[in-house]
Amino acid sequence: METALASTPGRYFLAEFGTADVIFTPYVERMNASLYYYKGYSMREENPRFADWFAGMESRPTYRGTQSDFHTHVQDLPPQMGGCYENGEPQMLLNKARVDNGPWAGLPDVMYPEPETSRAEALHRVIKHHSNIIKVNPADDNLFDEALRCALTLMMTGEVCTPPVGSDGALRYLRDRVNVPRDMSIYAAKRFREALEETAALVGDAQGTPILLKNRRDQDPANFV
Repeated sequence: METALASTPGRYFLAEFGTADVIFTPYVERMNASLYYYKGYSMREENPRFADWFAGMESRPTYRGTQSDFHTHVQDLPPQMGGCYENGEPQMLLNKARVDNGPWAGLPDVMYPEPETSRAEALHRVIKHHSNIIKVNPADDNLFDEALRCALTLMMTGEVCTPPVGSDGALRYLRDRVNVPRDMSIYAAKRFREALEETAALVGDAQGTPILLKNRRDQDPANFV
């Protein structure tokens, strides 16, 4: 891919943006995520022409509207692919921990400037689907509702609000199931996950129910119609 991109004068596979770029996009976006997480290899940071191509794609509003993030890809790929396998190397373990638990800011899954509206977008999406977000979470409704409000308060105001004891697993259950771009755009999701994790950490280190490897029925869109 580096060789092909180096053979043209601009950022794209041909002299101008075209069908080839569109066809490659979903494949290399998933490769960028899965290699980073499962193998400890950062395509975007190790390959300058690929990085330039990615920057060109991110300059296009149409691409930004479909762009996903590392966290979504690495959780969605195993059920689709039949499995994704870690190599256990030190860098891979560091990358995995960061994608799973943050900090998500600065990950090489997006590099255009963050919009000023990212937090407001996340808040809007949560308010729109608030009742169903509460319903599908395995925790007690009242406990999780209070914890979620604490996370949103932190995200929007910076005010630390300690959630109820025992809500850490419920907050992380939601953290792991924020899907980009289905639920919100990439920067909005980073801000929301950040608030969920920081709020959960105030009361404990419990994790949510693990995501199944054979399906993603925990993200059944029928629950949000």
